[in-house]
Amino acid sequence: MKVGYTEFSYGYAFTENLVRSLPTGPVGAPIFPNLVQEAQLGFDVKINQPAAPLFFQFKLPERMKKGTAFEVSNGNCPGLVTPFYRIGLMRSDLSKQHRHLIELEERFPSCVFYAAPCLADIHAFNRSYGLGRVFRDSAFFSPREIGPLPDNKQHTLAYRRDLAHAFFCSEPQAMRKWSFDDVIEKIEALLKQKQFSDARAAARNARDQIVELASSGWRRQSAGLADRIRVRVQTVQSTLAPDTEREETITDLLVAREIARVDLGVEMLLAQPS
Repeated sequence: MKVGYTEFSYGYAFTENLVRSLPTGPVGAPIFPNLVQEAQLGFDVKINQPAAPLFFQFKLPERMKKGTAFEVSNGNCPGLVTPFYRIGLMRSDLSKQHRHLIELEERFPSCVFYAAPCLADIHAFNRSYGLGRVFRDSAFFSPREIGPLPDNKQHTLAYRRDLAHAFFCSEPQAMRKWSFDDVIEKIEALLKQKQFSDARAAARNARDQIVELASSGWRRQSAGLADRIRVRVQTVQSTLAPDTEREETITDLLVAREIARVDLGVEMLLAQPS
């Protein structure tokens, strides 16, 4: 059974509700790759919490209501009863999306997820959006915990809102279902690390990440771009007391923003906790 809203609507509502929930106003916008970039990167949206980026690949489920669904008809998914939700992963022979997400999560542990709604129909979706909680009314799954797909067949995840685990199929095996509170708990632990809590290190880290995603031409130009931006920053900051660390931090952030906007065609969002 279709849930009655589109994956695009879900992704928009999820992102808007999440960004608006941040304790301080975001700078810029979330990074939404275009279709070509998404095929290479794997994610639908990148949201930069303070130097700890979150990557989400949105999946729209079907709501399974009949007992003939294979997940429940053979009894191989303990605790799973109808109605439940089912999402499909991209087949390996059609897309490298899942592999890209695993590789991305290896670089950013606990920051890469499949996100899927736990909202049965358009009415529940609209209510959740109005309350600003679509991201909370969602289930999250770690690509690394799913692991590499074993073959080129269609594989799915089955889940319910009230179950702490989900099932990876076609040969059912239990796996963790994350809540948004679980995600935030992991991010808070990351932010205690120096590279995320120190503004200078965080800015350099953000610049390095964007440059790594950029085309070869822009990677070659990044040092020259930094020099030009540094001169502008020094001019603007000329009335303030000299502060090399502040200038370098601002320069790195502006380099990252410019390359993301011009080369990748996206805006970079930086959010800072209160």
